[in-house]
Amino acid sequence: MAKYTHNNKKQVDVQEIRKPWLKMKSATLVLTVVSILLAVIVAYQIIRGSGDWGQGILWGVIFGGSVWLVFVGMNWFHSIFRGKK
Repeated sequence: MAKYTHNNKKQVDVQEIRKPWLKMKSATLVLTVVSILLAVIVAYQIIRGSGDWGQGILWGVIFGGSVWLVFVGMNWFHSIFRGKK
């Protein structure tokens, strides 16, 4: 495929640069763990500070879900420009 040279130092294959860092299964596992941890930490902080379990759980779910929202949104955004394989 197309190769480019930056300052004639090293040739880099463009397809190699576009490969994902993680496999989808690994990324899903990491995101699951991170989102659950974030939700628990946020909920704990709010419950500890105000004593309101409803608010704590609500904000925990919002913050945990925001991680997934960014992930799904970026996958959608990249699929527009990358196209189907």
